[in-house]
Amino acid sequence: MDKNEYKVLVIEDNNGDFALIEDFLFEQIETPVVFIANSFKSAKMCLKKDRFDIILLDLSLPDKTGESLIRDIVALSAKTPVIVLTGYVDFSFGVKSLSLGAADYILKDDLTSMSLYKSIIYSIERKKSIKAVEDQNKKLREISWIQSHIMRAPVARILGLITILKDLDGDTIDQGQALDYLEISANDLDAAIRDITQKIAVPEDSANAAEGVFS
Repeated sequence: MDKNEYKVLVIEDNNGDFALIEDFLFEQIETPVVFIANSFKSAKMCLKKDRFDIILLDLSLPDKTGESLIRDIVALSAKTPVIVLTGYVDFSFGVKSLSLGAADYILKDDLTSMSLYKSIIYSIERKKSIKAVEDQNKKLREISWIQSHIMRAPVARILGLITILKDLDGDTIDQGQALDYLEISANDLDAAIRDITQKIAVPEDSANAAEGVFS
């Protein structure tokens, strides 16, 4: 049994379905923290004041249904995975719900404790993997900016100073000044390279997560 304390928001207006979902959660997870919202309005309030590990969403609520419900919950979810649970057999809509940002789509008639648990774990881990890739892409964009803006300046100065040194005719004072500027430029270049090295370094857990999204 999974001993992690998952915080789960179940958006469901049918008390019988909620009770079944809650039972399934406790069959696979030792201490899930389960919250219920029986309308879009109450779900919106929950999502504005709290964070969750997973959201289980029924598509037929009293105040909102279907595609607009998925869009609004995904927008409010703060990147928390949303699993759609529905009693309607509609494959095309299942595909559509994924394109709208849902992490998974499960028919209630096919729901078991294990299928729900697997979907929850997969959705959470996939979200972590995507975030790891997004973070690494952000670092690569920062590195690209450093290369195109920060590194060019000291390189250009070094090349210019080399030309000046070649043209100097034994003037030790001018040579000394040129060497001082050369040292400053070399240090600037070294600092830029160190910055890039730190940004390239990927923590082991992030690397494993990023690898998992493609496995």
